[in-house]
Amino acid sequence: MDLNFTKEEEDFRGTTREWIDQNLPDVFRQADDTRSTKEDRQVWYEKLAEKGWLCASWPEEHGGPGWSLAQQYIFSHEASRQGAPGAGFGVTMIGPLLIECGNEAQRKRYLPKIANAEEIWCQGYSEPNAGSDLAGLGLRAVRDGDEYVLNGQKIWTSYADEADMIFLLGRTDPEAKKQEGISFFVAAMNTPGIEIRPIKQITDESHFFETFFTDARIPAENLVGPENGGWTLGKRLLTYERVSTGSAAAYQQVLDRLTNLAHEVQMNGGSAVKNPMIRQRLAQLHIELDSLRALQFRGLTNLLHGKMPGPESSLNKLFGSELFQKITDLAQEIQGPLAQLWNDENFASLEQNWPRTTTWSRAYTIFSGTSEVQRNIISERVLGLPR
Repeated sequence: MDLNFTKEEEDFRGTTREWIDQNLPDVFRQADDTRSTKEDRQVWYEKLAEKGWLCASWPEEHGGPGWSLAQQYIFSHEASRQGAPGAGFGVTMIGPLLIECGNEAQRKRYLPKIANAEEIWCQGYSEPNAGSDLAGLGLRAVRDGDEYVLNGQKIWTSYADEADMIFLLGRTDPEAKKQEGISFFVAAMNTPGIEIRPIKQITDESHFFETFFTDARIPAENLVGPENGGWTLGKRLLTYERVSTGSAAAYQQVLDRLTNLAHEVQMNGGSAVKNPMIRQRLAQLHIELDSLRALQFRGLTNLLHGKMPGPESSLNKLFGSELFQKITDLAQEIQGPLAQLWNDENFASLEQNWPRTTTWSRAYTIFSGTSEVQRNIISERVLGLPR
């Protein structure tokens, strides 16, 4: 197996690296995890859209750059390495689903606005009584002439306050088996009857929201795929999410920060990295990151052979989210009692925000399907073990 890139691909790496370095806003280059604003991200997305690079994985006929899989991987790695934010749900989730499963009118309506950074999307899956058991969702979608009437609630809607559109699952046949009575919809967030309420998080932020639907009417043409066929589409979309959540490039920057921290923080009269236990654990994290990267190369190989992402994406999500927590846990140990402080002004820049990063990392093994759910998927659908 040859994991080296060709000369042409390395030239492409140099070109993209230089462009990102020249165009990425400075707010994303900071060593801490201060949350950027919508306006900060929009500036970056518009630069990418103008260049034609926002939808890096999309085919050219739908607004993407038409890059090879190797070029997509290189660009993603270089952007993450320099601290660029992810492209968002529209680019990484609903866009690919519409390309694969939407009708021509839906692709014509939604894809150009995503590719031009004109519409931001959020996700409406989880409900108060339907989290890991997503098939137990209760939001009703009742057909009324040329419209569907939505009533119910979603929860943990990330960045709902910034989104123009939402994709969601609703129950269209309450008499059918749980998975068989669900349909997939898209809706404008300014639809009368849709209301959002912020949820205060442990990080002192509120980018999660409750989303309420009260007699919210959406056009019947907003149904994606067949009525009562949404469970299949919903699972398909989650494979795109789990691939992006488990990206090795996304964790490289935080591991680099940890390495710098270990060299700078003093422990027992010397830098923390000179402590044998710290050095051994740091080396293990680098090994595990390389392992995660190898998992991605396996997925890349499958794509090169025409195989679409499947349940194997759960390996990326499970391994990557738990690796992230190991990285932040070690950072807390290196900082010692000071890790209990929150954005203390006495911290050096490389020490700032590790406590907040650590608390935020706890969510990674919960959202997009808990680690327990991922292990079930891997055991049953990857390894073929009995239920």
